[in-house]
Amino acid sequence: MALTVNTNTASLDAQRAHSRNQQAVNQVLAQLASGSRINSAADDPAGLAITQGLTTQVNGDQQALTNANDGISLTQTASAALGQIQQNTQQIQQLALQASNGILSNSDRQALQQQVDQLTQANSQIVQTTQFNGTALLSGNNATTFQVGPNGTANNQISLNASGLDNAPASGGLNGYNANLAATHTIDISTQANALNATSQLTQDLNTLSNTQATVGATQNSFSATINNLANTSLNTQEARSRISDTDFAAATAALAQNQILAGANIATLSQANVSQSAALTLLR
Repeated sequence: MALTVNTNTASLDAQRAHSRNQQAVNQVLAQLASGSRINSAADDPAGLAITQGLTTQVNGDQQALTNANDGISLTQTASAALGQIQQNTQQIQQLALQASNGILSNSDRQALQQQVDQLTQANSQIVQTTQFNGTALLSGNNATTFQVGPNGTANNQISLNASGLDNAPASGGLNGYNANLAATHTIDISTQANALNATSQLTQDLNTLSNTQATVGATQNSFSATINNLANTSLNTQEARSRISDTDFAAATAALAQNQILAGANIATLSQANVSQSAALTLLR
């Protein structure tokens, strides 16, 4: 092997190896500091692309969860209002049955009518004013659509049509509703015959309310099922992303120790390579 001075091949090899090891040390330190295995596209181009796609999925699932929970809140609001109307209507029916008793006087029925008027006015107010973030829930036949999936498709939507309790009874409305909140005799029990007729109207109203509650309840169940599915999907997607992008601290610390030892060995080798050139001086003595 030739003995040269101008080109120290051993020193150059040691420098190149030390540079590689130092880059590896810096990369591992970045992974440990950030907690992420991929800190730039150069670290893992394919992994970065997959991770970004999974992040989009996770973000979409999380927003869809928020939307679905909004749907739960809306259905709970509608259900509570319907429950109050049902309770009032059952009380009205009881009063109508009482007024249909032939032993009552006109003044007795007038007192009962006042109670009925108060309850029908309360129900009408509930129908008109029950809203969720400005959206009417029991009147107007409005449809509210919730995006409950990460993709903007119809398959990822749940809709709830507002209960048109302000419609005519033949169109799904209530006999006990009146747009005039001060109206009286909306349900008329002022006579025995009217009271008997009112009982059939109130039975129709209670059936309407029961059907409406069933629709709202079914929609709420749909939201609940969607929330459970989204939570599972989001969790699994985050786990998949973690396996690709998150730092494995056990492996990273082992790699750091290995590269630090190699870097030290490179320095020692570089020192020996530089010293070896001094052998040429012995030939000149």
